Order: sequence, then structure tokens, then C-alpha cells
Amino acid sequence: MISKGSSWSLAALLLASDFPAAVSEEAPATGLSTCQCLGTSWSPKDTHPNSIENDKLILKTAGATYLYPLTYGQNCGMHDNNLPPLCNQASANPEWCTEKWCYVDKSTCSLFYAKSQFFPDENNLHYSYATCNGGASSNSFEKWAGMDVDGNSRMLDLMARYLQSSREQIESSHAQQGNPLEPCAVSTTCPCLECSQDGTWKNKIDFSDVGVYDNPLSKAASCLANSIAYTYRRVAAKEGNRERIGYQYFSDQDSGAYVGWPNTDWCPNNYDPRYRPWYAAGATGPKDVVIVVDVSGSMQTAGRSNLARQATKAILDTLTWKDFATIILFNSDIDAVFSTKMVSVTDEQRDAMKSWVDRGDWNHEGTNFQAAMLGERDDLPGAFKIIRDSVSQGQTSMCQKIVMFLTDGQAEFTEGDYQRTQELATQYHAVIFTYALGSGADASVSKRLACDNNGIFYPVPDNADLATVMADYYKYFADGQQSCTPSFVEYTDAVTGTSLVAGCLPMYDRTNPRPALLGVSCMDINMLADVEQLKKAESWAETISIASDVSKKCRPIDMSECHLQKLRLKYSAESVCPAGPSVNANTKCPCLEQGCSDDPDFIDEKGYFCDTWVGDSCDQASSVFGYSAAGEAQVKSKCRHSCGLCQWYDICPYTTTTCTTSSLPTKSRACQTDTVTGVDIEGCKMACLDPSNPRYAGTRTCTAAVSAVGQSSMISLLAMVLSVAAAARATLIL
Repeated sequence: MISKGSSWSLAALLLASDFPAAVSEEAPATGLSTCQCLGTSWSPKDTHPNSIENDKLILKTAGATYLYPLTYGQNCGMHDNNLPPLCNQASANPEWCTEKWCYVDKSTCSLFYAKSQFFPDENNLHYSYATCNGGASSNSFEKWAGMDVDGNSRMLDLMARYLQSSREQIESSHAQQGNPLEPCAVSTTCPCLECSQDGTWKNKIDFSDVGVYDNPLSKAASCLANSIAYTYRRVAAKEGNRERIGYQYFSDQDSGAYVGWPNTDWCPNNYDPRYRPWYAAGATGPKDVVIVVDVSGSMQTAGRSNLARQATKAILDTLTWKDFATIILFNSDIDAVFSTKMVSVTDEQRDAMKSWVDRGDWNHEGTNFQAAMLGERDDLPGAFKIIRDSVSQGQTSMCQKIVMFLTDGQAEFTEGDYQRTQELATQYHAVIFTYALGSGADASVSKRLACDNNGIFYPVPDNADLATVMADYYKYFADGQQSCTPSFVEYTDAVTGTSLVAGCLPMYDRTNPRPALLGVSCMDINMLADVEQLKKAESWAETISIASDVSKKCRPIDMSECHLQKLRLKYSAESVCPAGPSVNANTKCPCLEQGCSDDPDFIDEKGYFCDTWVGDSCDQASSVFGYSAAGEAQVKSKCRHSCGLCQWYDICPYTTTTCTTSSLPTKSRACQTDTVTGVDIEGCKMACLDPSNPRYAGTRTCTAAVSAVGQSSMISLLAMVLSVAAAARATLIL
């Protein structure tokens, strides 16, 4: 029995009861008899003489070459400790670096093992941590059981470090190899030659390997896949469990190639991971999205209405719980809205929105741009009334806002309408992306709306892939944002139905002063522990709140007009705005001051963290938002990045870029301030759920998805049950 005076943490007690530590025997240096180390019976001198140089093993990974001792992996030992590329870092190293392991023969090993990547042409060399751990699991979470540690908070930090290791491999590989002349060796998912049927996973699986899907696979993508496989195998060998569903996965931005552990026999049709919620969640920060779609009669031409439906659903597939969105259908007036205020796009909500899109009547007469953008009806509001009402009710990400406007028609839009639209876009810091579909579209109105409001105009011919063009909007956010911490997303495994929570981290090309997205890597919490068991622990609620805070953190968009013009040009010369700077593909744009950042712990005098100033003007803190002069000065001093106060250099003094990684917080924001609103990863109201904190909320309040009713008066049944601070800063700009 544990006494009241025990120093054990609550999380440790829960861990000890839910995840009992495995009982193990003392492992000999040669491993257990059920999975013996190869030891000196196997020598790379005999089997791989070309992998030896000056009595050292040659390791090639991420485009670099390293020399290891010949005894590497022969018997149980901490073979990776202090060795490059990942176990000699000045900061925290991955957990596997100090774990004992050895090479084993998989045909005589009954324990968990993984395929070695040391020798490119070797398909039968494997290694095991378990045999050097007395047969017990090397899983970190199970090791914490019974220890006086906060396992849940450690879990998030451990995931972050593993994801950062993957990022280091990917970014190093790209920097070293660039565009390789030859492809790198990878295993494929289609077909998976070593996979066998597994009852738990309900598929053919190879737990020892990492698989790649792409057809065809580019040389660059194969080498990125080869590099990230190095860390995926390490994490899997240490943390994985055949009986626990959990994945590691990555997608390449340029090609859309998919890399995943475990390797799975998988041959999907038309699958592009770049347009899945997990990818967009990792690549971009939270955002508010209003999708405005023309459903006039002309949209029946060339199947445009069906293309518009597909495009709308493709956009929804790039949104997650941390994003807020709604949909407007218009013709001669507003025909329908999904909800009169934006809603958090949870999985359940996304399904409801897609169903609504499929049910809608997309065949009416007339086109009214003014109503679509500026309409003031309470039951059928235009885009900016929805934004205003959503902000006033706290149904917003409090980050960037984007209006996506699709039409194939021509309609009157007066000079006063343009001016009013620009005023509202400036007030709410919204950008407008416009899409002119087909040969009859009024390109002049659409283009000016985009150019006046810091957006991009897309002329889209009838034979183009409208869904991909519109879903590519997220590249605007990815190009101007950089994230050094993971975002978290909950999903259900399509094959097994298992509930999973993933942490996702973007990787960048850092060979230039402006980082460019290389791809996104994710890891499921289930790699470490069973989520359903974790949810039974009282500390889970606070842990998920912290994960939600990290994910919901607003990311500033660092983009000059030069960068925006280049993005426009990348799509089409017709998209370039006439009033902007003249650019070409080789134009060098200004670069941002490196090292300019926010104080992550600063809370201003009204209770807000720095990132909530993204999209608001810090210069108006006192004049508009009611701050004292001293409070405004402090915001500008502590929140330089979010306030847009970092310096731009016309002549860039940098040649590369870096990412300053900070550890994840140990306390949720709701336990530090009363201004937190919105929902968490699981769709529950953000609240302090730490029983030891004075702000402890006691219970969680969770809500169902918003439903849309009718086709002419689409008022939501419930606009989202959210607790909004009465003095919320957002309401002061109305």
C-alpha cells in the first residue's frame, strides 16, 4: 500500500497500475538463449569487406559517412552511445542511444527485432534490444512504471525528441545529397515481399522494416525515405509492440511519397498524403477558413458543380480540430450556409460538412458576389459577417483567416464593395484566395479581390484538377511559417478501427536563408503506450490539454510582398498582381532577422500569450484593445515575432536557417490564464484539468458535431458550446 506521505506522482501511480513493469531475468552479454547475439561468430570482415575502412565499419546515412568500431553490435552493449549522427548531440539525445542491443539471427529469435540498415545490400541482418534487456520490453513507458516520474508529461517530450531525430536525419540528408544521381535502397509497400498476415493488425505486416509507397519513386524521395528509415527502425525496435497498433510515417512534399513503419502490404489508389489532415496539421498552424462557392446555373457547364463539390471536400480534408471553418453557397443571393459561425473541424465535424456538401442543391440562377462577401443577414450571412460573429463568440482559432472564393460567373462588384471588402479584410487580418473556373469566369473581379487583400488569384480551366488547385492553399501557410514543435491530431486507424493520437513535425530545406518545406513526419502515441489505457488515467486530460496547447499555437506568417508575388508566379503569370513588385523565379527576396522570437512563457496584462497576437496589430494594444501604455510596450518587447517586429533585410546576411527547439510545456495554458477558449484534440472544451491547480475545472465538457439543417435556412442546431471570456480581446475590434 502507498502511504499518503509517499512522494510518488499521480501519473506514476497510474502507470504502475495500468502498465506493470515486466519481470525479466538478468541478460548475459551474449543475450538470451531464445535470441542469442551473433557475437564473434559473425564478422563483417568475412561478409562485408567493402564496408570496412582502416579497421572501422563504414556507416552511410543521410548523405554522410561515419566510422564505427568493428565490434559494433556483436554482443550486448550501448553501441550507439556518443556516436554520430544522432547520439553525440549537445542537447538531449534519443532514448535508444543508451540502450543495450546486439545483432541477432531472426530465424532463431523469438523476441522483438528490427532490420539493420548498416549494410545496404544485407537483407538478413537484424538487431534486438529485448535480448539484452532480459527479455523485458525496452519500451520507455513501461520502464517508467513504478518510478517517481510523471510518465504522461515525459511521454510528450519523448515523442518530440524522436520526431526531432527524424527531422535531423531528413534535413541532413537533403543538405548533403540535394538531388542525388542514383536512387537509395528502400523496401516497398506495393508489394511488401517480407510481409505476413497478422491478426491484430488485420493486414500483412513486416515489423522489422520500413516501407515506401510511391509510383514512380523519385531518386530524391528514395534517399529521404532511406534516411528517415534509420530513425524509424530504431524507435520501433526500442518502443514497438506487435500487440499494440501504432505507426510512424512521413510524406515528401515534392513527390508525395509515403514512408511508414511497420512495412505494410498496401497498394492504394490515388492516395496523396499531402492532402490528408495529418500532413496539413504538421505543415501549417491553426487557421480560420470560409469557403465561398458559386452554385448558379452556369456551374452546370462542363461538370463544374461536381468539380466544386470535390474541391470543397478536398479542402476539408486538409483541416483538423485546431482549424475553424464553414461553407457558403451563393447564387443571386446566399443560397445556404453550413453554419452561421465557424466550427472546429474535428473528424466528426468534417464528415458532417462533407455530407452537407453532397446533399446541397448546386443548380440555381444568378450570381451575387456582394451578398457572398458582404451579406448581413443573420440567417444567411456573407463571409465577413461570419468572421465577425465567430470572433465575437470565440469560435475562432485566433490565428490567420482565409476566405476561399470560387466562381465561374460574372457579377457586379462596385468600387464601394471593393473598398468595404478591403477594410474588413484589414480589420480581421484575412486574406482572400479567388478561383475563376472555366472560360466564362469574370477574372477581373476575382483577381482584384485577391490582389487587394494579400491573396492569390487562380485562373482554373475546365480541364484542370480543381480539387488539387484549391487544396494547395495550405502551401501559402507552409511557405510563410516554420514550426519547431510538433502538432497533435487524433484519428481512427482505417484498417483496425483503433483510436490513435499522432504527433507530427514538419521538416525543412535549410540550405537557404528562407526554410522550405521538405515534408512531415508523424509518430503515434500508441508506439509508446496504449491510448485507451492512457485515457483511464486521471492525468490524461491534462496531458491532452498540453498537447492541444502546443498544436493550437498560432504561427506567424513571415512573407514579404516579394515572396507573395513569387508564389503567385509559381502558379501562373496571370496570377501576378500588377501593383506588386516585378519578380521571376530567380528573384532574391528580403530575408527575416534570424533569432527573432517570442518569450514563450510571457502572459500579457489581459492574460494572453504572445502567439495570440498573430493577426492582430500590437500597435493598437492601447488604442483599440484597452491595454495600458506600459502593457503595450511590454507586448512589443516580449512578442516581437508575433507582433511582426522582426527586421527584414534587403541584402540577406544569412546563407542558411536554423530551428530553435524548445521543450514542451509541463502545464496547460488553461491552468495559467482564464482567457483560453475553444476545444482540445478530443473535441472537449479547453480547461485546466490538473487537480493540484487552483484553476482546476473538475470535469471536461465535450460537444457533438454541429449539424446543418435545411437548404435555404442553414442555421446550425448548435453553434458550438464554448466558454468565452467576457473581456476577450477579439471582441474589442467589432
